[in-house]
Amino acid sequence: MLSAFHAGIVNANMPLVSAEPDPEGAEAYFRSLLPSCRRARITRIADLTGLDRIGLPVVQAIRPAALSEVTSLGRGMSRIPAAIGAIMESLERFYAEAIPASRVFLSSAERLGIGAGAFDGFRLPASDTTWREREIGWIMGVDMATGARSPIPFELVHTIYTEPPPPHDGVFLRTTTGLACHRSDFAALRHGLLECIERDAIARAFKTHGFMDRMRLPLSGLGTAVQDVLSHLAALGISAAFWRAPSPTRIPVVWCQTIEAGEGEPVLALPTEGYCADLDLRDAAFGALLEALAARAGAISGARDDQTRKHYTRPSRAVLADARDLILGDGAASIEVEVLPVATDLADLLARIVSAGLGPVLAVPVASDSDPDIHCVRTVLAGMRPFAVER
Repeated sequence: MLSAFHAGIVNANMPLVSAEPDPEGAEAYFRSLLPSCRRARITRIADLTGLDRIGLPVVQAIRPAALSEVTSLGRGMSRIPAAIGAIMESLERFYAEAIPASRVFLSSAERLGIGAGAFDGFRLPASDTTWREREIGWIMGVDMATGARSPIPFELVHTIYTEPPPPHDGVFLRTTTGLACHRSDFAALRHGLLECIERDAIARAFKTHGFMDRMRLPLSGLGTAVQDVLSHLAALGISAAFWRAPSPTRIPVVWCQTIEAGEGEPVLALPTEGYCADLDLRDAAFGALLEALAARAGAISGARDDQTRKHYTRPSRAVLADARDLILGDGAASIEVEVLPVATDLADLLARIVSAGLGPVLAVPVASDSDPDIHCVRTVLAGMRPFAVER
């Protein structure tokens, strides 16, 4: 299975740049997903667009029996792509909950000959380096750069986030980073790779002193798509700011924050955030902006199970003023927009990741064979810095 999975991606030689979605094709694909929604026990697909005044299409999928987050958000420039995104995010967790036990085996990193330092960045603070001697669950994946079979800690692949945790868990951070559902294995892998690069860069940004002061991007260099949305937001009293999070892979990563800066009582007082890695800086900025705006609708809905009462505590005037000052950035210096070399193909992207010390690049196909139009892949960069944040 793994050799066929690897060969199918490599031999397809698909372009890294994703094609523009066909509206009619998107509608048909959405309808083809509905039987899978029933099997996954997705009970509702809700349009949250009208909860916010922005008008950005935001859709929520609800799966009450989920073993991780019950709700999933999708966004886009029209409702159908947003709905597909919400369904896919919910399905990826469903598939990662249902990996057959026959694919999992017990062993230790030492017995398997896992390289020193591999997966160490994912360790929980309570775990020490002796985890390599501990017997834990593993699943076979494939090294995408070499095609060799390679074991991956099962805790970094599944999404059974129950309390107490499953047996042999408790070593690594719970994260869905790198987990993606798409129409093809290639697209799912691409999505997972970029998400891993994004999270690694944002984790580095959080550890960088003075990052917000030194890495602000000028709005003028972010492309017409971003400018059009910003003009619309300005009329609604909402401001946005962007920062470039340098990645050792030289792939553009952008961090966006939005906040209500107009007069009157804000619907949401504190900022919402979005992050995105893409092959082009303008696309990364646009993706980060859409994610930050979609987070508004998710927060307003009050339906996200990862947002508790503390997320809605009214901030002090000083905290709110500081948040607004940061985003409005009156007089703040911005960096020059650096033109980064574009990754030409999958081999180039994989080489960049490995050269940056984030590899090896491991992937596991997790989708059910009964769903031929859905391909779910978990991508793990063994040397990356993981990042998790509560919004």
